Amino acid sequence: MAGKMTPAELVEQLDAGSIIPLDEAAWPNLADTFPLVEDIDTNMSGRILLVRRPVPGKKPLGWAIVEDPEPRKKVIRPLKNEKEARALIADRLAAYERMWDG
Repeated sequence: MAGKMTPAELVEQLDAGSIIPLDEAAWPNLADTFPLVEDIDTNMSGRILLVRRPVPGKKPLGWAIVEDPEPRKKVIRPLKNEKEARALIADRLAAYERMWDG
């Protein structure tokens, strides 16, 4: 869990492509590190946050999404670019729409 990592270790893990699970209560302490681009309500499985993520020694920032995979849990998923991030969000929303339709 991210609560056991320092912020620098968290950023390094994301840069290496790791998906970081964390308790929902940990997110408010990290949110300022990840500038919010868009907040999407899935209407089924919480929210998906499209965020920029720090990349060690690099500008501009990278991309990530923050999801609610289960109650009181979040994951930060690093992505290569905005196009990849938006494609994943579209896939998630389409899956939720199919589930909603039964």
